[in-house]
Amino acid sequence: MRRVAVTLLGLLATVSLAWGHAELVKSSPANGAALKQAPAVIQATFSEELAKASIMRLYDGHQKLLASGGLDAGVSKHTVLKIVPPHLAPGGYAVQWVAVSADDGNTHKGSFRFSVGGTATTSPPPLHLIAPASRAQLKNPVVLVIETMGDMSHLTMGKSITPMSGMGSMGSQVHLHIAVDGKVFMPTTDQVKKVGPARYEFAVPGALAAGTHTIKIFWADDKTHETAGAPQTVTFTVVG
Repeated sequence: MRRVAVTLLGLLATVSLAWGHAELVKSSPANGAALKQAPAVIQATFSEELAKASIMRLYDGHQKLLASGGLDAGVSKHTVLKIVPPHLAPGGYAVQWVAVSADDGNTHKGSFRFSVGGTATTSPPPLHLIAPASRAQLKNPVVLVIETMGDMSHLTMGKSITPMSGMGSMGSQVHLHIAVDGKVFMPTTDQVKKVGPARYEFAVPGALAAGTHTIKIFWADDKTHETAGAPQTVTFTVVG
């Protein structure tokens, strides 16, 4: 019986490992690092071997994509993602990574930030409008799919709003704004549904009239409501 129990424990441990994610072990630059000089290389090391589909992207403080990279060819174990960035001016930068496990294809997402010029990075996390697609034809209700590595429970209006990590020293706060044909919504935490590791859904209140509509999403300062970062705009058509 004891031998059987040991065997079962071994099998369970194997299954547990198979179900695991490729976790970030370390990054260079480290998360929150304030660098005097721009890095020549950006790397992220993971806990297990990655598939070729794994990717890493570098964004500036205005959420503009600057560079992307994949597996570091110089590391035979395929546990490191690498970006060779362009010249980086002083300011804050965000790195998003998507790690796909080589053994089971499991996907894990995350990010880290750094700054160049000796000051802590204060940029809001990159924000992307995944759906609706540009020029899409939809029926009511219209549901938005938003992607961000930030914690949306801290980036929406409501009792849970708190300073973003890394921004507390400045007392800065940002939250999500959604403009539909110029009408602005500031969703509360319970109006934004998490549907993935970095994806959220927001259902546009009410039914939109048939015809063409424009949606814009952006971060805005909690006090002044001024735009923080580049807005994302999509035009689509409601039919039926």
